[in-house]
Amino acid sequence: MFLQSHVGLLHLLPALPKAWPTGSVKGLRARGGYEVDIAWKDGKLTEAVIRSRLGGTCKVRYGEKSVELRTEAGKTYRLSASLEP
Repeated sequence: MFLQSHVGLLHLLPALPKAWPTGSVKGLRARGGYEVDIAWKDGKLTEAVIRSRLGGTCKVRYGEKSVELRTEAGKTYRLSASLEP
């Protein structure tokens, strides 16, 4: 619903229910050592915060957009709805 993760890929809001048009979640654990916070409004992503525990390359996807992050252990990365840092 909120996050789908595969090794090296985080898919944000892949199946958000229409009944929850606005909201946020914090502390979702993802494969590869990532922790993710997501906020949305009117059914669309407003912000994602990704914390990397292990470092490495991570591809983040939202809808048709995607970005590749080269993360460092212990660092936090903020992305807007356009997946821009």
